[in-house]
Amino acid sequence: MKKALLIILSAASIIFYSCTGSHGSVDLDPVSVKDIKSRINKNSAIIETLEASGNISFDSPENSGTGWLELKIKKPDTVYVKIEGPFGISIANALITRTDFTYYYVQENKVIMGPSTDINIGAVLRIKVSFDQLINGFTGSFIMKESETDSNYAENESEYYLIKNNITSGTEKYYIEPALFRISKYKLVNRSDKPIVEVDYSGYQEETVTASKIYFPYNVKIKNPDKSQTVYVEYINKEINKPNMTFKMKIPKSAKVIKWN
Repeated sequence: MKKALLIILSAASIIFYSCTGSHGSVDLDPVSVKDIKSRINKNSAIIETLEASGNISFDSPENSGTGWLELKIKKPDTVYVKIEGPFGISIANALITRTDFTYYYVQENKVIMGPSTDINIGAVLRIKVSFDQLINGFTGSFIMKESETDSNYAENESEYYLIKNNITSGTEKYYIEPALFRISKYKLVNRSDKPIVEVDYSGYQEETVTASKIYFPYNVKIKNPDKSQTVYVEYINKEINKPNMTFKMKIPKSAKVIKWN
C-alpha cells in the first residue's frame, strides 16, 4: 500500500520547475504586486479543464520508480488520477472532489473512501496539500487573492519577482519570471521558514486556448523536503478546456472497502 500511495503522491505532488542554467543577478523593473497578480490571474482563469498524460517518476528513501500518469481536472471541484507501471499494469486510481475522495489500490484490490480534508488528501497522496493546491499544482494555474498591500512593488529575488502570501500554516512564496510573468516556483514554508512543499515548473510552451494565448508548463517537480520525497511529471499529451469531460472510475465488487472519517 505504501508504494502505491507514494506513487500517487508523485502524481499529486504536484509542482513547479524553475529555469535551469545560471542567469546571474538581473536588475528588474519595479512592478506592483497588483499588476503581477492581475497578469497571473488572467492567464490562470482561461484554464477550466485539463486532460493530460505523460511520464511520472518518484524518489524517496522508501521507494523509487517510474510509471505513466493519466490526469483529468475540472475546475473548481474534480481531480482524477490514474497511475500505470511497466507494461501498462494498473497500480492505482484516485477520484478526488472538493467534498470527498475514492482511492483504489489495484494490486491489493482495496478501496479507501472519505472526506477530502487536507489530512486525508495528505495521507493518500503522501504530501499534505489542500484541494485547491492540488488543482493549482497540476494545472500550473493560480488565482491570487488581492490584499491591501498589492500597491507595493514586488520583491526582487535574483532574476525573479517574489510574492509572499501569509496563511495559517506559514507562508506561500511565488517566484515569477519577469519577461512573461510565468510562475516558475512555488514554496510553502512553515512559521520557522522551513520548506513544507516545493514545486517547480519548466518546459513552458505557448498555447492558444479559446482565442487566447497562455503559457503551459510541461514539466513539474514536487518535493517534500522533510521526508526527502520527490515527484517528477512530464506531460506528453494534453488538451485544455475539453468540452463535456466525464469522470469514470471502475472498482470491482470484490474490492475491500475502507472508510475514513
